[in-house]
Parts: sequence; structure tokens; C-alpha cells
Amino acid sequence: MASKPSHFSLDISKLKFVLQVLRHYKFPEARWFDFGLNLDLPYHTLKAIESANKGDPSNCLMECLAKWLTEGPDCTLVWQTLANALRAMNLLSVCKNIFKTMADPASEILQCYIDRLAQVVLTEESIDLLHTEGLISKDTLTEMKSCGCSLVGDPMLLILNAVAEDHSKLCTLTSILMKSKEAVSLASNIIMEYGK
Repeated sequence: MASKPSHFSLDISKLKFVLQVLRHYKFPEARWFDFGLNLDLPYHTLKAIESANKGDPSNCLMECLAKWLTEGPDCTLVWQTLANALRAMNLLSVCKNIFKTMADPASEILQCYIDRLAQVVLTEESIDLLHTEGLISKDTLTEMKSCGCSLVGDPMLLILNAVAEDHSKLCTLTSILMKSKEAVSLASNIIMEYGK
């Protein structure tokens, strides 16, 4: 990879994904209000969210993020901003995991294709290869085989983590995707972006 791509931008279409990432890394939902303040959302906006969603921190977090993703300045709608807000809250483990995995340049390339990747149905052989090549865990392998052979939720997050730790895993993933006729052009697009 010759140069770092521009940051992967977040917007309201990524709300579900951002929530999955925060939950995956064990963000304490009860701290949503502080999180919103650290994302520079106005206090009165957060109080309105709190009032509308009494006793439901999960929904408050979702509404807080939705507000940020729709009203935050475009230049701050990136993973680094979320990581900085988490650091300011002293949630260092969550901050480190998000920054290391989600803000990584190879991971950001893959994130651009998450919606298309979610539509690919993998064969059991491909899922076995994902495990053999260290892209998913044995538990995830079993889960994928029993609940559907697609790259959504935790399997995708594990792959993003593996790619962030070892950029060559992005090429490994595209080789596995090439085994599925419906994913050949997708795999080609990913590898071409990686080569830039």
C-alpha cells in the first residue's frame, strides 16, 4: 500500500455499524451522555435525548450517535474523533481498540465495502479458509456455519481487526472472496484500492 487513504467518513448510514463497533468493544452505554458531550453535542440536545428516552441508555446512545452523524461537521465524522472522545472519558481500552482497528488504513479500505460484503454468501469451504488464515476465530466459524454464511456483525469486526494487525490479510480475504462468482468484482475493487 503506497499511501494512506483519506479517512473513512462516517455518516448516518453507518449508525448501525458504529453501534456494533462500540458494543463489540464493550462501550458502557450508561455513559452515553458524557460521550455526547465529548463529541461536542450541545448540552440541551443531550438533555432532550435523555428526556425522550428515560431509563433506556441503549436508545439514548443510538440517538446521541444519530445526532452526531447528522449534525456533526463532516471533518470530524471519523473514527479518530470517536476514539478521542473515548480517551477524554478515560475509556482507554475501547479507545485503543477503535483507533487501532477502525482507523487503520487497510481496515478503512475494507469498511468502504462493508455493505457489499454483507450481501456475499460464502461457501462453507470459504468460511473454513477464513478460520485457517486467521481472519476469524473457531467460535465464529461455528457461528457462521450455523447462522448464515455472511460477513456481518462480529465476523466482520474480527476480519477488520485481523486486517488492521496484518495488512497482508486484506489480500488473503480477497483471494477467498474470489472463490465466489458473485464476489469477484468486489474482491477486485478492494485489492485495486489497496494497491493505490
